[in-house]
Amino acid sequence: MRTLVAALIGFASGVASGAFGIGGALLSTPGIRWALDAPPLIAVGTTLPVIIPTAITGVVAYIKAGFVEMRVAAIAATAGGCFAILGALTTELVAGEALLVATAVLLFVLSVRMLPRKGEQKPQAIEPTVVAVVLIGSVSGFVAGLLGVGGGVILVPVITGLLRFPIKTALGTSLAIVAAQAIPGSVTHALIGNIDWTIAGGLVLGVIPGARIGSRLAVATEDARLRLTVALAMMILALIFGGTELRGWLS
Repeated sequence: MRTLVAALIGFASGVASGAFGIGGALLSTPGIRWALDAPPLIAVGTTLPVIIPTAITGVVAYIKAGFVEMRVAAIAATAGGCFAILGALTTELVAGEALLVATAVLLFVLSVRMLPRKGEQKPQAIEPTVVAVVLIGSVSGFVAGLLGVGGGVILVPVITGLLRFPIKTALGTSLAIVAAQAIPGSVTHALIGNIDWTIAGGLVLGVIPGARIGSRLAVATEDARLRLTVALAMMILALIFGGTELRGWLS
């Protein structure tokens, strides 16, 4: 039964990953925490290895459609992979509940920044410097290792806001980075003992078909509508997840 529940959670998170470019852990982390009563650090660590097949499945559709900036993805993923290890090690020093509340707060702030503004002009994409991409990758990698969220929660708003990439290119590039930088973070969490492999196996069963569906939906959706949908979905999830974890932490 736990495997079936985990597979259903994985399918939902896979759809979110493919559609929103965020790795899917922002659904699977609260999902296994609520439905399977996983301890906070297990909820954080278990989702990270599942992000790898999820992101790879989703990013294939974006590459075929031409929505991945490979140069940015390669540089950011290299830097992010190193800092994902540091983030994972930092979980030993911070309360698990605090990490989950921090995840929700971060998600809400960034989702607000993603909302389309009235009269906003479509920005011209810029060619980022290597230093800027390394910095973006380092921050997203640290967050990925620390919060077990893949780093897409940082990458999508930053790539659309600072680098001014179109939303679909931001989603595809984010997934490519997420897939790579989740590997060292997963290894570190496994060595620490923060992964429940039974739950992880169930999640994998659902995430791969879910990611294929989500990425195809995103590629076929008009840009402005997709950006609004991504922002609102992230905002609602942040409020529900953050409120629940904060109430449990303080009670």
